[in-house]
Amino acid sequence: MDFEPTLSPRFIAYVRDYLLDREIDPAPVFYKCGIPSKNSEDYDIPIPVHRVALLLELAAQVSDNPRMGMNMGEQYHYEAGSLLIMAVLAAPNVAAGLKCLNQYDKYVDTGLTTTFNFDSPTAQFSTRIIAPENVKLDQLNEYLMTFLVRTLNIATRKHMPLEQVSLRHKNDRNAKALEAFFGAPVKFSQASNKLYFDRSYLQQPFLSSNSLLFDVLSNALDTYFSPSAGASEFVDRVSREIIRCGSDESLSADNIALRLAISPRTLRRRLAEEDHSFQEAKNLAQEKRAKYYLGHTKMSLSEISFELGYSEMSAFSRAFRTWMGVTPQAYREGVKEVFQA
Repeated sequence: MDFEPTLSPRFIAYVRDYLLDREIDPAPVFYKCGIPSKNSEDYDIPIPVHRVALLLELAAQVSDNPRMGMNMGEQYHYEAGSLLIMAVLAAPNVAAGLKCLNQYDKYVDTGLTTTFNFDSPTAQFSTRIIAPENVKLDQLNEYLMTFLVRTLNIATRKHMPLEQVSLRHKNDRNAKALEAFFGAPVKFSQASNKLYFDRSYLQQPFLSSNSLLFDVLSNALDTYFSPSAGASEFVDRVSREIIRCGSDESLSADNIALRLAISPRTLRRRLAEEDHSFQEAKNLAQEKRAKYYLGHTKMSLSEISFELGYSEMSAFSRAFRTWMGVTPQAYREGVKEVFQA
């Protein structure tokens, strides 16, 4: 299975509600994005990131609102929220809520990676959207960060003590409005969407906290997203988790097992049952990332080689030829021919 970043189909409900609130028919917008316009309850297939991004950009156009992503986050309909959002709001405090989001969102939204650093005086929580290079992510970036901050503000009834907000996109036309909302400087063209805030806020209790509900929902998420759940092969789950680690985290079996909430011994046993080793899972992850970069971005071969951790491009070329039987350049040209046919 090739790696295709996706987002939750709940985004249909979010954009639908935003448009309906303004008496705009969402069906034409969904149609242009190749997304069915029927009720979101009947649509449970994950949506490719590029379609969700296009959905938000078109919704901004038809509503004539360049701040659409920010406004959608500010006016989020919590009655349309997912099981994960309910679990986050039931957590005891900010730290527990963000850790819950970090633990489970990778299963709900494979096109998002979240990381956090709560050990320094200035705490950090970041999210990065995995998308082809030419996909416009302005509205989606602003929605995600605005929604997260508003959710924390509502749950704590305290304004989040932000010191800085980073956004990945270059367009800063909404800078003043965003800075007014966040109450902090906003920097654009950054490596990831990131919140910087006072570490003391992590212990701020959630007024929406419900310990019984949090335990029930956490157990439900554990059961639903456990490595044994679903029909996909375990090696594919492991390789996807390796992909989500990127180049910033250890790729040891112990680290991946921890992220999957299983023991290293169980991880190796489950892989062995499918006649795979952990090294083979790592190779599969590299293959998927390489194919994605070659087929969906304009990164040079040397940039892809570096991103995948190869010290020399020749080593990357040899590895790719072993996986696919052709050179990286030949594979890229083949993909272009398919899309131009």
